[in-house]
Amino acid sequence: MYADEESKKKTKAGIKRIPLLLLLSVVASIVIGFIISQYAIKPYLAKLSEKSMYSYSVKVPQLNYYIVKIGEYSDEKDASYNLNLLIMKGIYGEVFKDGGNYVLCVGYFMDKEDADDFSLKLNKSGINSSIALYDGPAYQIYYEKNSEKDVKEVVDRLDVFLSSLSHLSQLSYKIALQTASEKDIDDTEKYFKKYSNMTYNINIEGNLKKVLDDVKAINSQILNNFDDIKTSFELNDGNAYGLTQKLLIDSIKQYYNSMSYYK
Repeated sequence: MYADEESKKKTKAGIKRIPLLLLLSVVASIVIGFIISQYAIKPYLAKLSEKSMYSYSVKVPQLNYYIVKIGEYSDEKDASYNLNLLIMKGIYGEVFKDGGNYVLCVGYFMDKEDADDFSLKLNKSGINSSIALYDGPAYQIYYEKNSEKDVKEVVDRLDVFLSSLSHLSQLSYKIALQTASEKDIDDTEKYFKKYSNMTYNINIEGNLKKVLDDVKAINSQILNNFDDIKTSFELNDGNAYGLTQKLLIDSIKQYYNSMSYYK
């Protein structure tokens, strides 16, 4: 009898624990589901949302350029030493890091023929050089049909700006070869003045407007440097080429930064 009473008590206690275990199981399922949705599903959806929520896309104009380089060095001191030798000869150059090496560069050009020709003339003068292509980042704008007109206007404006940059590159090439004239400088400046006077649809907003504002700021910065270029050219102090080169590569880098949102 005593054993039967104990057995009955244990059975009743076990029955009472069943609802508690079921409740704990439900709570655990809810918690696990919440964690999965927050840290697994949502981040994945966030990655897809930028592209999947839009029906159309267009490539942002890509900006590539060529460099004329003297050499690449694993030690920065070697690169700096050779740079100083060039400067002593009155040749513009700069060192930048590319991966694990330090590149001694003497020219940036958007046109391959200009880069090839400049490199060839350096080689003939006894300074060994070569060219390399640097591909700019490729970006895309995703948008809905009702924004098509605004997107097209932005892309067209970017094309105009890149065309102006190519004229700056060509001016720098002419200065390097000592074939530039004051008229060449004035004509190049006009491209950027024309861009600064362009207006765009006031309805363009958000990131599209930010891109246009950023590029307009780059354009204004270029214009602000033309007086220094003209003065240097008139004085024939040997700095005009370096000024145009620095202005070109700085503008290219700023353009990359302004487009990085669409990466």
